[in-house]
Parts: sequence; C-alpha cells; structure tokens
Amino acid sequence: MVSPKLELQRRRFVAQKGDEYAIPDPKDDRRGLANEFARELATTKVDKANIHGLETLAWSTESIADILDYIRVRVGRDSNERSWAKGGVGVRLAKVLERDIRKDAETFYKDKTEYPSDAVRQLHLELCREFISHLRSLYEFYKAQRGKDDEEES
Repeated sequence: MVSPKLELQRRRFVAQKGDEYAIPDPKDDRRGLANEFARELATTKVDKANIHGLETLAWSTESIADILDYIRVRVGRDSNERSWAKGGVGVRLAKVLERDIRKDAETFYKDKTEYPSDAVRQLHLELCREFISHLRSLYEFYKAQRGKDDEEES
C-alpha cells in the first residue's frame, strides 16, 4: 500500500511536471515541450479529431505502448508528410513520450525506498496523460489562432 505522504508527493510531482510541459522557459529546453509540439502540429494537416483521439486513448488505456502505437500508425499512414509525419513531428513526439517522460518517472522514484513494483510505469502513464492533455489544449489554442490569421489574410 502506498503511503499518503508518497501519494501526495506523486500528485505534486505530476502537477509540477504538467506546468513544465506546458510553459516554455528559454533557460531550459525541456520546458514547454507540449507547447512546442502543439504549435508545430497546428501548422500541419492533423485535425482536432486526431488530437482528441490521442487524448481519449491516453485516458482510457493502461498501456503506454497503445499511445505510442496510435502516433506511429498515423505517422506511417501519412505518406504525403502533411500531418503526423511532417517534419518528423510524430516520431519526435513518440520519442518524448517514450523516453523523456519515462526518465521523469524514474527520477521521481530514484530516491524512494519502498513503492509498488508497477509504480514507475503507472507514473509514466500519468505523466503521458498530463503531457497529452496540455498538448490538446495548446493545439486547440494555436489552431484557433491560425484560423484567425487565415481569416485576416483573406
């Protein structure tokens, strides 16, 4: 059983990381990654349904591999390189979710002595969900901004 203190620390960690994923900082290139991906995806032909599908999947699955497969399948189907494959955005997003966010989860448990055997994987999944939630919100913001820009140019 997880202690209430450890659970509180974990929840604070997830909230802190969520802020780091969403809010850029020029001094730290790892901050604001969800923001960067959202901005880049908003310039592609990826539609809102794909981003919402990604978020829905993230919240409904217990497998990080399902999330990565969702992205990789869409990259593979984008032979014209106009959406998920444009500029390698999908491949880079999958790498961040798979590697960088896993490192964040491992960092949290590095100095902890007792925790469930599945704790790192569970935290990794929760951090992926947090990242994707920010990605979706920011994507919609940038997509709406692009819509206004397109209207002004007309």
